[in-house]
Amino acid sequence: MIYTITFNPSLDYYVYLDQELTEGNILKAKNTSIRAGGKGVNISIVLSQMGIQSKAILFLGGGIGELIDREISARQGIEVIPIRISEENRINVKIKNQTETAINALGPCVSAGQQDALLATLNELTKEDYVLISGSFCQGVTAELVEKIGEQVLKAGARLITDIPNLKIANYRKIKPYLIKPNLEELAMIFQNDVNEDNYPDYAEELIEAGVENVLVSLGRDGAYFANQHKRYQLFGPAVEVINTVGCGDSMLACTVASLARHEELTEALKYGEAAGRAKAKTRGLPSAEDVKQLYEKIEIREVE
Repeated sequence: MIYTITFNPSLDYYVYLDQELTEGNILKAKNTSIRAGGKGVNISIVLSQMGIQSKAILFLGGGIGELIDREISARQGIEVIPIRISEENRINVKIKNQTETAINALGPCVSAGQQDALLATLNELTKEDYVLISGSFCQGVTAELVEKIGEQVLKAGARLITDIPNLKIANYRKIKPYLIKPNLEELAMIFQNDVNEDNYPDYAEELIEAGVENVLVSLGRDGAYFANQHKRYQLFGPAVEVINTVGCGDSMLACTVASLARHEELTEALKYGEAAGRAKAKTRGLPSAEDVKQLYEKIEIREVE
C-alpha cells in the first residue's frame, strides 16, 4: 500500500481572469473552481488517476476539513484517514491569467496529541508499504514528527519518501529516507547554499553520503537527474506547451513511486515519473493515465558518470 501524509492540506479556490491582475480594481472572474490541495493530496489524486490505490493521512478540522475529506474521498481508490483537529483547515487562493499567482494561508496549529494520533495510524505498516510525506509543515509540526515517522517506517521495513521544503541536511542524516525529490530551489534550502544548473549533482552526492538512498532532482523543462550509490541517470523529454506547472513535481513523484511499487525496473520508473511531470505541465488539472502514456515513449534516459 502507498500512504500519503499531508500535514497542511487545503481547500484551493481557483480564480480564472481574462484581464491583468491590478491592485485597487474590482475584477470579474471568467471562471472559478474549488479543489482539495496539498502536495500529498495531489499525489494520492494522481495515483487514483493511474488506477493505483492509496491511503491519504491528513490533519482535518472544521467545515473546510469536511469539504477536503469529501473531495478526496469521492475519487476512486483513495481511502482518507482523517486526524481530527480543533482548528479549521486553510483556504488558498490561486489566480490564473497570463501568469500564476498564489495566496497561501498559514494553516491550523496541530497539538502534540494530534501528532501522536497520526503516528498511531502507521502501526500496521509492512515491508511492502511506501510512506510519502509531502508538503510544508503546519503550525506545531516540526522535523521531529518526520523523524518519529521515519523510525516507525524503518521498524516496519517499509520505505519512506519525502518531499518537504522544511528539512535541512542535518535532518536527512537522522531520517535517511529511501527517496527524496527536490528541485534546485529546494536543494538550496536543504544546504542553505547556492545551487545551480552546474553544481546540483555535487549536492545530490552529499545527500547520498548523508544516508539518503535515492535522490531524484526535478529540473523542470530540462528534465531530471537521479543518483544513488550505484547509478546516475539524466532524463530528457520533449518540449510541451506549458499551461500550469503547479503539481508537476507531485505528479513526477506519484508515478515514479507507483512504478516502483509495481516492482518495475528503476529506469522504467524514472521514465514514467518524468513523463508524468511533463504531462502535468500541459494540462490545467492533474494528468490522466492516457496523458502520461502518450509521453512515456518519448522520454530519454542516459546513464552518466
